[in-house]
Amino acid sequence: MGSIFLPRRMAAACATLLLALTGCADREPEVIQPPKDVAAVIEPFLAELAAGNKDKAAVHVSPAARDELDAQFATDHKRLEKAGKLTPRFILKRGNSPDRLQRNMNADGSEVTVVYALKNNDKWTSATVRVYKYRDDPYKVEYWQISNKAPTKPMFNTPETRALTQAETIQNATIIGLALLGVFAIIMLVWLSQRKPHLLSPENPVENRRAATTVREEEV
Repeated sequence: MGSIFLPRRMAAACATLLLALTGCADREPEVIQPPKDVAAVIEPFLAELAAGNKDKAAVHVSPAARDELDAQFATDHKRLEKAGKLTPRFILKRGNSPDRLQRNMNADGSEVTVVYALKNNDKWTSATVRVYKYRDDPYKVEYWQISNKAPTKPMFNTPETRALTQAETIQNATIIGLALLGVFAIIMLVWLSQRKPHLLSPENPVENRRAATTVREEEV
């Protein structure tokens, strides 16, 4: 019996490790709170896309991006209409703060990218939206992408961020590889415990001793 219980304990430990690894690799991002002036542009924009109101959505889009709105409106509307209300998960800010803009007349504006997402029945719908404003102008949507992929952190397109993205990809691949090794280990332990328990807990070798015999001489 001991040869069976030991593998089961080891299998339980491997299963716990496997669950921890897969949990780290597939953890749902938390809901965040973007700045009010940013949310006041992105959320109505997404709502109008979901409702199928292209003209009302265009109010929040910069003039340079109106052609993109015309080109991909039907596809974006179809994806958002089925998803429901998305919530913000990631944010990336770049540019100058209002205080710095006041001190430097030559300073540029600010850019904010927010990733909204919603998970229904293990299926994601994500919307990456970037807004931009120059100095005191209101934010306008200048880029967006609606997809059925899990939300990911937006990053600047620089060599440093590309290297960081590669490092995160390698890390995720390592976690998945360890998880697969854990599954394989569990299967092997269960198989050995049932088919070949002597390999996990070998029996003590039987000691072979010659029996001592006594020859008693018969009386004459």
